[in-house]
Amino acid sequence: MKDDFNQKSKLIFRILFDSLIVGTFAGLFSVLYRFVIMKMDSYRKFLYSEFSIKSLLILIVLAIIISFIIYRLLKWAPLSGGSGIPQIRGEILGKFNMDEVPTLVSKIVGGGLGNLMGFSLGREGPSIQMGGAAAKFIGKTLKRPPDEIKYMITAGAAAGLAAAFNAPMAGCIFAIEELHKTYSKYVLLPALIASITANYVSFVIMGAETSFSFFVTESLPMNLIWLAILIGILTGLVGGLYNLLITKFQDLFKKIDSKIVKYALLMGVTIIIGFSFFEGTGGGHGLLEKMAKEEFAVKYILAILLVKLFYTTFCYGSGVQGGIFLPVLVIGGSCGTLIYALLGSKFDLDPYYVNFIILGMSGILASVVRSPILSVILVTEMTKTFDHLIALSIVVVVSYYVAEILKVAPIYDTLFERQLRDKNLLSPKERELGDYSVFEYTITGDLKIIGKSLREINFPRHLIIMSIEREGTEIVPTADDKILLGDKITVLIKAEDALEIDKFLKNE
Repeated sequence: MKDDFNQKSKLIFRILFDSLIVGTFAGLFSVLYRFVIMKMDSYRKFLYSEFSIKSLLILIVLAIIISFIIYRLLKWAPLSGGSGIPQIRGEILGKFNMDEVPTLVSKIVGGGLGNLMGFSLGREGPSIQMGGAAAKFIGKTLKRPPDEIKYMITAGAAAGLAAAFNAPMAGCIFAIEELHKTYSKYVLLPALIASITANYVSFVIMGAETSFSFFVTESLPMNLIWLAILIGILTGLVGGLYNLLITKFQDLFKKIDSKIVKYALLMGVTIIIGFSFFEGTGGGHGLLEKMAKEEFAVKYILAILLVKLFYTTFCYGSGVQGGIFLPVLVIGGSCGTLIYALLGSKFDLDPYYVNFIILGMSGILASVVRSPILSVILVTEMTKTFDHLIALSIVVVVSYYVAEILKVAPIYDTLFERQLRDKNLLSPKERELGDYSVFEYTITGDLKIIGKSLREINFPRHLIIMSIEREGTEIVPTADDKILLGDKITVLIKAEDALEIDKFLKNE
């Protein structure tokens, strides 16, 4: 008993040490990427400042060079495409084997160049993957066991989100709700330490500011709460369409065998958007800030909504480096302002204009990602707004259920399943991987194994149940011990069996 206590004590302090290092490096990479994106934003404005034969020729030459660089980077680091969040989950479950250094380089260079051209993709997903990649490199350097490295990767990913949005609590919720989809102190503790550390690094280098400068000054009164329901319905519908469009554009680009045709299509559409509707290019941080400062006409709001909806899903479908968080927030903000523009004059809603933007942001996240708590906490931290949690929660719940009714799967679950089907992303070494990993699961009410003894349960793959924690007491199980509601079980699983066991113990 004393030996077990000493071992756990050593592990807790090792987690502290590792998480501080992981958080520091995740914060540094996130800040570096944010700096690169900011520079590329200013250069892009210059490139599209006026339409002329000279500027068009410059952009075509740039498009050819950048296409070649992005293509070579994705060949070098196949798991660096897209946002990187499905890849991090696959890494944790032992399905992917990410090469850390190539992934980091590809994300920074490819994402920066894509932003220079004007791809409607965000910096947050790449920051998450870079945090996870940096954590994996640190774990291997420190010669940590495989299961600890997976928790370090989770912490690094959470820290990447925290530094990108200056939202440390959202980083922790992201680790639980999106990556592991279960609570564990070995997930939460490293994620919390690393997220706070990364956020501190971001504040020291970039300044102690929230991600957005706008915030709510007056909460939506209870007699107008029906407006939150309207926003929830609209964002739920738009979010469902968004998830569907991403898969459609992915299918479109997969059908194009020629890389030249693929990148020509991507760059051609990008240049057209850049000259015809420049506001639709880039992640959209500046556009959201502008939207919060001045009210737009209904036609202009619709233009933003439709262009960002179709162009973002088009860019992401191509498989280039870049995330969807920020463009999705712009789409959500547009949904909120659209409701305001249609009803504002009839109900004297001027004092609550910014509320509509923020409510739309949280609603669209809930429908696209299907992580309701993350949607509330992230938007709350980004805008420093804690006074309208009721309205936020109503929007999130309504939007979530609208998306569920549409039967469109959460975007990262869809992307993860699609990447699992892409055998080119799994190296031969990874397919033969035989190392074991430790996972924790909390037994919930919808599991059929409740009340059964371990002897009676037919697990889909071989596993070792190391311990059962029940009402604060940890027991070493025998074959006759029963699984009860609320139990927290710790299991040892082969990496290649992790996904199937994960689904079985979460009833997915």
